[in-house]
Amino acid sequence: MSVKAFPLMRGFDTINVSTDLEPMAAMRDADLGERIRAFPKMLPGGSPDFGSAEQVGDRWTVLCSGAGDPCSARVDLAATLRKAAGAVDGPTARGVRRETDPTTARSMLEVADRLDPEDGEPSAKDEWEIGDRRYRVIRIEKFVLINSGGMEPPRSSDAEPPEEPSLLRGHPIDPCAPVGFWEAQMRLNLAGFGPIPGTMPEQVEAEARLACRTHPGIVMLPPTYSVVEVTPEGGWEPLTGGHGPDSAKERLSGHFTQLLPMLREFQGDPASGEELADWAAAAAEIDAAPGPEWNVTICGEPRRFRIVRIGRMIRVGRDGPEPPRPSDQERYGC
Repeated sequence: MSVKAFPLMRGFDTINVSTDLEPMAAMRDADLGERIRAFPKMLPGGSPDFGSAEQVGDRWTVLCSGAGDPCSARVDLAATLRKAAGAVDGPTARGVRRETDPTTARSMLEVADRLDPEDGEPSAKDEWEIGDRRYRVIRIEKFVLINSGGMEPPRSSDAEPPEEPSLLRGHPIDPCAPVGFWEAQMRLNLAGFGPIPGTMPEQVEAEARLACRTHPGIVMLPPTYSVVEVTPEGGWEPLTGGHGPDSAKERLSGHFTQLLPMLREFQGDPASGEELADWAAAAAEIDAAPGPEWNVTICGEPRRFRIVRIGRMIRVGRDGPEPPRPSDQERYGC
């Protein structure tokens, strides 16, 4: 493996506001403006996700995402490198190019075997240089907009994404891409965003403050969606979710017709015919109504469910996207 100097990220602290967006982008920006006004506060949207990114020249793109911890992201990176090197049969995924240089392909397999070995401890290294490319495990933060009535539901401009194994694969990490006024405002709002003071250990809060200085730029990513149950006390309990509003709704319905019956069977307490009928009726109500909120009665108990829009972002700095923080590694034993 050759070692070289890689270009720094151009415009990492730049917001390129444009008044000449293509129609769909302009509509999404207008929707965002309405929601910023209607849901003026932000909260963390749960634990961060992790993925990997590739740098070629001065450009970064997402390779894979959706890992729940840095260790899993390294395993995903290893799988991606094996596919790119031709060690896995079948077509390469969108955003992954098949390597034609034998030396580079061998280096990819060497890195993959260190990240995900058959025997022994995997490497905890989060950055690798292979030929003219650099690979990095990255951190993806999540957030929600909120008002006195609750968390933000899907927007009118939100569409169901295509069926892809990794929906962010190939997504550019480009802070200089043109954006509308309201996305620029959102990025400014997120620049200093972090945990609510006093809710996390001091180390986590200190690392969040440091990240705002070392990685001040924000790159917005497509959202994901969570289905929450609103408790009688006004709390919110995550239940399921999806990559789009429709898939989130389908999973809520499937929670009652598929998951709950299987779970009860697995626990050795099969559901009664009455319970199955009640769950099926609840699922039918959910299927019949557009949402994003449903009030259904299940086994005589009124319950309320809602789809919540989860925003996602990557912090970027002079040297590119933010890697996992020390507390991320310690939290998951990575």
